[in-house]
Parts: sequence; C-alpha cells; structure tokens
Amino acid sequence: MDHEHPLKTFARETTFHEEERARYDRLIRQARAPKPSPWAIPWPALSLGLAGAAIAAFFALRTPEPTPVSLAMSASAESTALTATLGEHVAVEYSGVGQASGTSQAPRIDWESGVATFSVTPGEGIDLRVRTPEGEVRVLGTIFDVERSALGTQVRVKRGKVGVTCEDGSAVEITQGQSHTCLPTTAAGQLGRARALQSASASADELLQATAAGLAAADLSADTRAELHAVRLDVFTSSASWPQALEEARAYLNTKQEARRPWALQRAAQLSALVEGCSAAQVYLAELEAAGSAESVAELRARCPSP
Repeated sequence: MDHEHPLKTFARETTFHEEERARYDRLIRQARAPKPSPWAIPWPALSLGLAGAAIAAFFALRTPEPTPVSLAMSASAESTALTATLGEHVAVEYSGVGQASGTSQAPRIDWESGVATFSVTPGEGIDLRVRTPEGEVRVLGTIFDVERSALGTQVRVKRGKVGVTCEDGSAVEITQGQSHTCLPTTAAGQLGRARALQSASASADELLQATAAGLAAADLSADTRAELHAVRLDVFTSSASWPQALEEARAYLNTKQEARRPWALQRAAQLSALVEGCSAAQVYLAELEAAGSAESVAELRARCPSP
C-alpha cells in the first residue's frame, strides 16, 4: 500500500483562506525588517507632549549655557584709554567708570562717567545694551560712542545704527554721523547740568531751561532747590534783570538753607534797595548785622540808614 506524505495530506485537507495568507505575509515582513535604533524613532511616532519633552531634553544636554562676561571697567584718566572685549564680537575702548554684566551674546553695560567707544560685529545677533542714569542705548550692529557727563548722556554713531531710549520716555534711532543727548531727569542731575553749562559759558536760555527742569523734578529736595535758585540768581544778575534776580534771592532765602545764606542776604539787600527802595532792604540789612556781617554791607547801610 502506498503511503501519502504527511505534508501532502495536510495540504489536501487544509482549506486556504486569503485573510490568513495576508496576515502571514505581514508577520514575515515585520520579522525581516531591520530593528530601528532608539535614536531613530520618527517624530510622528511621538505624542505631542513626549516630542516636546524629548526636544527640551536634547537641547538641555547639547546646548551650552551663555558665556558670562567678565569685564573690569575701572576708573582711568580721561587721557588714558583702556581696551577690553566682551566675547568674540564686541570690543570697547573706554576712559571712565562703568560695570559690565550679562553674556557674550547679550552684554549689559552700566556706564557711570567718561567716554566709551563700542565696536560690534554686524549680523551676529548681539544684543548689547548700554545704560546710564539718563537712558539706554541698544546696538543694531555698529560703532558708537557713549559719553556720560554732568551735561547728560550723549551718543554718537560712527557706523551703523543704534536705538536710544531716554529716561524721560523719548526714543530715537540714529545713524552714522548723528548724535543724540539724553538729559538728566532728576533735580540733582539738572543742577549738575546747570553748573556744567555755567562753566562752559552757555546761554542764559540754556541755564534757565536746565534750572526750571530741576525745580519741576519730582525728587526735588530743599538744598537742591536752594542751589537751583542760586544759579538762576546769577543768570538774572548777569543779564541785569533786577526784578527777576530779586525774586530768586528771596526764593533762596525761603528755603531756609544756611549754606550760602549770608551771600543771598547781601544780594537780596542790594537788589531790594535797587528795585523797591531802601525800606525794602532793611530786613536783610538787619539780619546781616545781627549775624556779625555788618562790614559786608557797610556801603549799602550808608545809603540806607536804619529808620
């Protein structure tokens, strides 16, 4: 008797189904496919939350922290220029006092006094900010000077463009060959500006504008008020504006500051006699004499004897 091979018997007795063949083929393809590396998982296979976490972890491991800037900007003679670098793309030549902080991509300079010239490589995404009490300068790829003095903060552009935002709220962009000055916004700052203008023989209008701004400042103190009136007294005396000068002398005395009271009393006595007559000068002459300063007004007393 002939015996049939078992596999033939199995094939003859087994019913073929297309669904089973398709499943079989799919399993074979999956088994033969190369196993992907854990780092080769395609982004679409990740959920949105998992993808965000994976990206954050990747950059946390591979992106270096910004390099801190270390720059000692110490005092130097105005005739002696020092140089320093803030990373690869910012150089500064300075004569004055300031401090640096931030990173090589985002340096921050607090400039106190003197002149500093900054050179910034364009197109490198450098966010340099130079701050003074009067305003802030932001770089847009340029070479520029920042000079801080009693007159305020002056910015001069040698190449490129910078944006300047002053403490008074004004903002401007300046380009090559242009300059802009941020004025002081405090009473003491305006007093310092007025005195600097006096030393530079500035016009009466400039001096009066500076002192008026100081008197209108929110942080005005009694001693600063007195000194601002003293500057205005000098301005009006120099221009022979006697009534206005007398008003400023009286305003100084009303502050009750003692620093220059004898000087203000002498001015008030002389001006009141000139503008309003000897009777108006008596109160100031009497105070000077009581303080032992009769000699300083002896000539005026001779013209205006006590009643």
